[in-house]
Amino acid sequence: MALFMDETLNQSTEEFKFLNELGRKSIHLSVWAIPLAYHLIMPAMNFSPEISLFIIQISLLGFLCFFVPLEVYRIKFNPNTWINHFTRATEKERPANYIFTAAVWLVLLLGVNFFYEMEVVELVLIATVMGDSAAALVGKGIGRVRLPLTKEKTVEGFIAGLLTNYVIGFCFLLFVWMNLSSSYQTWIILVLPLIPTIVWGLLDFFEDLPWYLADNLFNPPLATIIIALLEIFLSL
Repeated sequence: MALFMDETLNQSTEEFKFLNELGRKSIHLSVWAIPLAYHLIMPAMNFSPEISLFIIQISLLGFLCFFVPLEVYRIKFNPNTWINHFTRATEKERPANYIFTAAVWLVLLLGVNFFYEMEVVELVLIATVMGDSAAALVGKGIGRVRLPLTKEKTVEGFIAGLLTNYVIGFCFLLFVWMNLSSSYQTWIILVLPLIPTIVWGLLDFFEDLPWYLADNLFNPPLATIIIALLEIFLSL
């Protein structure tokens, strides 16, 4: 049993790690700005869905245009800049994952209305971010039993990630599609959140194996592709 138990950490070290993780996850939680802007703020300003989507895409592009040079400055010239406090030890000498995460968000948004609906992208992004955040915070906060085949992941964090992934995804679809009542649409609301949940669970579980699987990067596009293919199959 000892093989599956985390070593007891010094309280100050544990607190620092938890607060640092909370600060890092707050960056990822900015994904909520997308559905809030698309479904609430911009419709209140009488923007059409097409204009709203375009503004969100431009905003993400602007984010990358600002932070990519900042990352170059941090890595090449000033490694002690304030943004370094939100990066992992493995990201000190290379671009932080939030750059690649924002790029993935932008690429997925560029495919909206061509291959899938906006709600599909919002679902996989929100579910992934919330599930990953819950897993990290619960794992570092109260996690004790190490998840087999992983280095630092815990069973408690993994379960919290799965539950949060599905519940948040379900609640989001229920909110944006609450005016739909057919049995087919109810089935969609129940089943669609399972896809990002399962994909996240698999990628998170195998993330520490010799090949690199970053769940925040690969889960959204993979889950989106699966949902798009499922919609094509169901429409045949």
